[in-house]
Amino acid sequence: MHDGISFEQLGKPALVICTHPFEKTGRNIARALGLADYPFAMVDHPIGSRTLDELRVRAEDAYRQGVPILRG
Repeated sequence: MHDGISFEQLGKPALVICTHPFEKTGRNIARALGLADYPFAMVDHPIGSRTLDELRVRAEDAYRQGVPILRG
């Protein structure tokens, strides 16, 4: 979250991807950094123990959410 917001503050579009169990933490970090409404993509948890096919589904979901975020 911090890196994505830092890039945005430098005028560089960024996409933060977060898994559902960490949504509240992500929103709290965004609020603490002064961007309470910072949009980020949400995907299913977990990531590390998934198969390539399962990761592909999560990546496609993040992509669908991320394009509008990056376009503003």
